[in-house]
Amino acid sequence: MTAEIKETSATVRTLEISIPQADLTAPFEKILSKYRKQVTLKGFRNGQVPKAMILKQYGEAIRHEAVDEVVNKIVQDELKKANIIPVGQLMVKDFNDDKNADVTLKVEVEVDPEIDIKGYADTGVTVPATVVSEEEINAEYDRLIQMWSKDEHVDRAAGKGDVVVGNYIEVVIDGEKQELPENREFRSLLGESASPGFDAGLMGAAAGETKEINFQYPEDHKDERYRGKTAQFKVEVTDVRAIVPPTMDEAFFEQVGVKDVEELKKNLADSLENQKKDAAKNMAVNEAIDKIIEANPFEVPKARVIDLIRWSINRNAQSDKDVVEPTEEQINVLTPEAVKEIKKHRILEFVATAEKLKATQAMVDERLQAMANAYHVDFESLKNHFRQSGRINGLRDELRIQKAADFIVGIRDAAEENK
Repeated sequence: MTAEIKETSATVRTLEISIPQADLTAPFEKILSKYRKQVTLKGFRNGQVPKAMILKQYGEAIRHEAVDEVVNKIVQDELKKANIIPVGQLMVKDFNDDKNADVTLKVEVEVDPEIDIKGYADTGVTVPATVVSEEEINAEYDRLIQMWSKDEHVDRAAGKGDVVVGNYIEVVIDGEKQELPENREFRSLLGESASPGFDAGLMGAAAGETKEINFQYPEDHKDERYRGKTAQFKVEVTDVRAIVPPTMDEAFFEQVGVKDVEELKKNLADSLENQKKDAAKNMAVNEAIDKIIEANPFEVPKARVIDLIRWSINRNAQSDKDVVEPTEEQINVLTPEAVKEIKKHRILEFVATAEKLKATQAMVDERLQAMANAYHVDFESLKNHFRQSGRINGLRDELRIQKAADFIVGIRDAAEENK
């Protein structure tokens, strides 16, 4: 038996294997013996079927099993000796077995290429300072109040800020009558919908009225099918409802988890600040990654790309039966982003290893505390669950990669600065 590993490309290794026929004798006889014990034929007791009959009926299958067994052992042994870790499935090519000469074949193995990233410690990219304005805080406050508001029936004509409830009677778009949905009801918050012309036509409407509304969709309408088109709506108004904000009392503050309006606005300001900081850091990290990728080109195995695309399109699957394979079109469209994401992870993994970055216990506890607060669960119970389930190691790895991302944009703790 001979086996030689060749570097076909940065991401592919090819094993060229040759197996003498004599090397198949022992495994063939072993599998034959197994068949003789298991096969039952009418007129023969279990285990007593003649060898010739077994060979006549199952000879080819036995040979295929013997070849597979020998090939698998050779491949595993050679990969282990060469310290090659396969990525994805192995691919058999140029298989040749005439049952006389040596069995020959090639086995292609995809691998992650070795990388040596340069320049990551000084990318020149930093995270810009962020500022939260009073206007942003007030807008977030208004959004929260709107979320907690209720709408109540009013016996008057509709005005801006009211909710008009009604049913579609007829809809014509660019002169073409549209098929109405099974549920014809609509609810429109006047002044806030994506179609200002529709809102304008409902101003002053009252329950029980039938309205004909003619308008043109804006060129930047969220649904590109309607952009710039003319519309004629005939609707019946069934209700006018006013938005009633929550009462700012002790019961409301307890419900949202604050003591007063000042604390509520402070929490909103802190949340907005964290969001802005996270967004700024993510942009900076991606900019730094782009610079590192440009300065350190390397290939990505196709198997890695397909696996990531498969995961991305199936991440919301409820069960195995809902999992689908990516189409050729999906692969073509999603490959560039998948390649970048894989390169990003490999670069950050390299940085974390090179700089000996680790997640401290304080970092782990801080993340667990944030999760406990978000899900309203006890911190110690959550921590014990992560430990017992083994998820604590995954969390440490995640935080380790996060430290690597911080490192490439100049965010480092004192220990790292003093290395």
